[in-house]
Amino acid sequence: MSTHNHTHSGVLTFLLPSLPGPGGSGFLTILGLTYSTTLLGNGLILLTICANTYLHQPQFLLLALLATTDLGLALSMLPTILDALWFPAPIISRDVCLLQMCCLYAISTGQSSVLLAMALDRWLAVCHPLYYVAFLTPNRLAWTSLAFILRATIPLLPTPLLIPSCNAHNLSLPFCFPTEVLKLSCGGLGWTYPVVTMLTTATMDIVLITISYSLVLREVMQRISPAGQHKALRTCTAHLCALLVFYGPLFASVLFPDSLPGSFASLGLLASPALHPLVYGIQSHRLRRGLLGVLGCPSTSRIAPNLKRPRP
Repeated sequence: MSTHNHTHSGVLTFLLPSLPGPGGSGFLTILGLTYSTTLLGNGLILLTICANTYLHQPQFLLLALLATTDLGLALSMLPTILDALWFPAPIISRDVCLLQMCCLYAISTGQSSVLLAMALDRWLAVCHPLYYVAFLTPNRLAWTSLAFILRATIPLLPTPLLIPSCNAHNLSLPFCFPTEVLKLSCGGLGWTYPVVTMLTTATMDIVLITISYSLVLREVMQRISPAGQHKALRTCTAHLCALLVFYGPLFASVLFPDSLPGSFASLGLLASPALHPLVYGIQSHRLRRGLLGVLGCPSTSRIAPNLKRPRP
């Protein structure tokens, strides 16, 4: 394809790749199922947690934050993906590309922060249960959410200065991923800045998440019965697989934005929002009970189960 320098109005534009590309109708089917699972699964989790007061606990509030970031990630990619599906040579303006790029960066960083907070929540609940309820108060959760927002938005402040302003370019992905767009910057700092910030943030989160789950597994293996150990190992394995699904495509898109076909990169980044409701939601008995109550099953209710003390 030839590079489009400007539109007729003189506004800088970017040319997106056409979809579906490899796979044809098979890709469209998988994309539709992925978006349906993402919207339905995360929407039901948010509705269930909001409707059941006994789920207003740190573990489930963090799950609600994760569902919110999953929906934000999927919806922020949707407009340009639809353009790439409907038009043979989709074009996106500089301002729209900048907005989408900032949204993807902020949501990805926020999602990584929430996954870290969920791992620390499990470590505190399993290894220090006496301090769990006293430490994770609503006030501290509010300050934690504010820290997530600042962590995701402050690195975005220099991006308007780094966005390309000399020539338009062809993008290899059907959305404005930060590292690819800033790699096309006229200056030499454009690609280095987002790669360093994103990789530093993700690497630090991965290290802390690994340490948290390692401490949880050690505590479980030392103090819990064999049946409980098997259940804990199965749960931790599922969580680690979900983390791999999130961080794997993210690292691949950051380091090799030009080597992945647009359709594969789209499905890779959408995999984690579709799988998180299944991994983090279905395994919780209380969340399943609340979901059945929201769906109107007669054998369940929205009041708390008959427990003297809710387990973390």
